[in-house]
Amino acid sequence: MSTTPDSVRDHYEAANGERDLAATIRQMIEAGDGRIDAAQMAAFDQFHVGGLAATKAFDALLDLRPGERALDAGSGLGGPARHMAETFGCHVTGVDLAPSFVAVAQLLAERTGMSEQVSYQVGDLLALPFADACFDVVFTQHVVMNIDDREKVYREIARVLRPGGRFGFYDVLAAEGGEPPIYPTPWAATREASFLRTEALTRQALAQAGLTVEVWNDVTDKAQGWFAQQRLGFSPVANPAPSLVTVMGPRFGEMAANIARNLAEGRVRLVMARCLLP
Repeated sequence: MSTTPDSVRDHYEAANGERDLAATIRQMIEAGDGRIDAAQMAAFDQFHVGGLAATKAFDALLDLRPGERALDAGSGLGGPARHMAETFGCHVTGVDLAPSFVAVAQLLAERTGMSEQVSYQVGDLLALPFADACFDVVFTQHVVMNIDDREKVYREIARVLRPGGRFGFYDVLAAEGGEPPIYPTPWAATREASFLRTEALTRQALAQAGLTVEVWNDVTDKAQGWFAQQRLGFSPVANPAPSLVTVMGPRFGEMAANIARNLAEGRVRLVMARCLLP
């Protein structure tokens, strides 16, 4: 079974129903003191294992520099893009399939005074709405698991990179020889909607796109304790502030528990890597 952009979008926006997610987040912010910063929003806008700490480790691997133009491919709620732009003085463009996620990312950019450094738009990673060779860096975090045609998405990433540009990813991989993952997970409700690749197949797809692996860090072990620390953040009762439950609904508790189990049982791996476009 192959997913479509519509089915992926519907998976992430299923909890929204008729509500306006951006309006919901705005109300939750204003119900507090009205101020937000990266630390306050980390439980909400860092939609990947490890949260803000993982983004900081990923930053170091990407080797971002002032003035560079970066593309966050699958930018979600926009937290990593805002953190990177603020920390390194680069400009980050985010693109995501889910209009509600893009609306929230734009809202938070405005509230943090970062609209000139970051921008977000709706788009498909299989047909990126950008000219050739226009970014110094492209990165993905927990995104490509939804994409069956891995070769095509990596070709698109290589297309928009400048020669000598860097592509970094922090993604979930299938474990070589491991049992199939348990679902639902945050990226897929069922096995049929998930397209994990092993390390060997991932490296093969990267090479076919002309991307050369420079750094390959398996960070699975570092993720083990994070879930226990974040458990309250997955409960809408324990955590009334904006969280990933706000985005994905009460189903997120089961999804998060399944990732923890999949990692513990060796069903999936987590990898941070950096590639170069010669």
